[in-house]
Amino acid sequence: MKKYLYFLLPLIYVALDHITKFLVIKNIPYGSFIKINDYFSLVNISNTGVAFSMFQNNNIFFICLVSLVILFLIFFLYKNKKELTKLQTHALLLILAGGIGNLIDRLFRGAVVDFIDVGYKEVYRWPAFNVADSCVCIGVTLFIISLLFFNKKAKV
Repeated sequence: MKKYLYFLLPLIYVALDHITKFLVIKNIPYGSFIKINDYFSLVNISNTGVAFSMFQNNNIFFICLVSLVILFLIFFLYKNKKELTKLQTHALLLILAGGIGNLIDRLFRGAVVDFIDVGYKEVYRWPAFNVADSCVCIGVTLFIISLLFFNKKAKV
């Protein structure tokens, strides 16, 4: 993998995360939603916890924790870049970008902005999330898949 992609890919994902959050904050009043259909809505809510709004009001703890995870990922990517497959590298860069995107929110807004709401009608709804959350989930899923099915030692 080209060295500049280690910086460019996470930067693109973080930019996409914050552009979408900016558009939501500017166009949807806090606590409101725009229903697209029975399955998808755009909302404007905040989350001081982690996934699925668990452990609310622990922002300082999560700032420290996410910062440590980001530092670990950067160190891990640097030290193991020759042993990781391309899929593993991309997966870790997605996780890194998601962590940075939400860390920026925690530092400058005091909470993470969530805006994607999916589910079925008003009965079954998934907790709201954002682009950074999606990056982390997709990255973790791809990394697990790479370990289970494609874990060949390949130079990146």
